[in-house]
Amino acid sequence: MADTSTSECELRKVALGVCARDFGTPCVHEHACIRCPVLRPDPEQMPRLEEIYANLLDRLQEAKEQGWLGEVAAIEASLAAAEQKLAAMRDLAARHTTVHLGMPDLRGVVARIDSEQRNKDARGQS
Repeated sequence: MADTSTSECELRKVALGVCARDFGTPCVHEHACIRCPVLRPDPEQMPRLEEIYANLLDRLQEAKEQGWLGEVAAIEASLAAAEQKLAAMRDLAARHTTVHLGMPDLRGVVARIDSEQRNKDARGQS
């Protein structure tokens, strides 16, 4: 049974992130992940999505030149969804930045402890 859940989790990984649809349910978007509202985009895949976006722009220009109005509408919907996913990726990337905290400076603490120990030792010897 563990193999089944592992394979189900592996099937959730898609090119642009992780599919968050319910387990055991079919993909209603026919694997058009850009348009899917349950795609959790992976910020590391931003260059890939930017490439897809640029390709969509080229396809949109071609569809307009050829008069493929249905294709124009579909590509415009994909472009809008791609813009939303890119914005989500940028937001995630901004929130997941690494903050360097540096190394703590313990010299003052060590000096205080050493001084307190000397004072105790001095009182104990008197």
